This record gives sequence, C-alpha cells and structure tokens, in this order.
Amino acid sequence: MVYIPIALGAAALIAFLIKCKDERSVAGVFLKNITSIFFILTAACGIFHNPTQWKYGILIVIGLVFGMLGDIYLDQKWVYPKDMTMYLNAGFVSFGIGHLFYIPAILLASGMGVKDMLIPVIAGVLVGAGNLLLEKPMKQNFGKFKVIVTVYGFILAAMAAASVEAAIKTGYTAFIVYAVGAVLFVISDLILSPMYFGEGKNTPANFVLNHVTYYAGQFMIAFSIALMPEL
Repeated sequence: MVYIPIALGAAALIAFLIKCKDERSVAGVFLKNITSIFFILTAACGIFHNPTQWKYGILIVIGLVFGMLGDIYLDQKWVYPKDMTMYLNAGFVSFGIGHLFYIPAILLASGMGVKDMLIPVIAGVLVGAGNLLLEKPMKQNFGKFKVIVTVYGFILAAMAAASVEAAIKTGYTAFIVYAVGAVLFVISDLILSPMYFGEGKNTPANFVLNHVTYYAGQFMIAFSIALMPEL
C-alpha cells in the first residue's frame, strides 16, 4: 500500500520536470503540488501500515505538510516577483518549522534524549557559520536573507545530524532510510542556494538535480514511518 503513492509521486515528479525544466508554468506548479501531496500520502499510508508508531508518524506528517507549504510559498515568488522577499522568507520559515517537527520525531522513535542533541547542535552551528563564511568564496550574495539563511542552515543541519546519530545508535533500517533522505534534503538545498543567491546557476540541470534530491529525501523520510519497528 505504501508503495502506491511513492510510484504515483515519482510519475508526477517526472511529468513536472519534463514540463518545467526549461520554463515554469502554472501546470507545472500543479504537478509539483501533486507530487508533494503524494509524499504526505506515503506518510499517511505508513501510519496505517504501522499504527503503533502513530506519534512518530504524526510528527513526520506535520513536518511534510510544512514542507509542502514551503514549496508553495517559494513558487509564488515567480508568480508575484514584487513580493519575492515575503514569499522567500515564508518558504524558509515553513521548511524550518517542518524540520523542527522532524527533530522530536527522531528523538521519540530512537529513544534519544535532549543530551544526545549536542553533536547535532554543533553540526548546526558549524553549518550556520559556514554559510556566512563561505558566502563570498562561493560567489553568493544572501543580502537581506543573511540571517534567515543562517538560522535555516542551523536547523536543517541539526535535523540531518540527529537522524544520522539515530541511525548509528539504533541500527534501525527506518533511520538509515531517514538519514539518507535527510542527507539528500541537505544536498538539494546546497544545489538550490546558488540558484537563488548566485549568478548563472539557475540552469535546467540544477533545476532537475535540486528537485530529484529534494523529493527523494522527502519520500524517504515519509517511508521511514512504515519501516519503523512496531512498539
């Protein structure tokens, strides 16, 4: 049952990439939103398949919903370029909130405590600081988004590091899949950053790579619910 929305989501993603890799369109936005709906359905099917992990599942679903909202906000900046600042900030905030729901889900299902967040927090600080230090060497210009990019980088890196730590400590297949998904999410944002804040990087190839890694990451995070050991 869980594989059905994954397959449909992959088909929707391919259709979206074919439609929009060279030029964005309203039809493409709908296809992208449909793809996002399928990763939420994947998570919902995971809860149905593995109801004993419903608390973990609900937190993941909420995170995925905020991810979908973040996508919608970011797409609006192409439709309403005059309001780009507002929509870009809204996108960062939505994705950041989503990751803040992912973190307690990881702690809950892995049995890790707040003290186990030391390494993830250090990873977050390093990435946040790295964003600032590498801005010019990477030929990017965050401008008025410098603060929100730094905070978002901290939250994203902390979430990804927490999932890797959970995978190592528990050995659960679910967390290994989640951790791979989280790393793919980080890669997608590393590709997206120069597309937004650099010059000459908003190419069809980067567009495809960004979306493939992002959606693969979200689907793997959603799929982890079905793989989590029953309580």
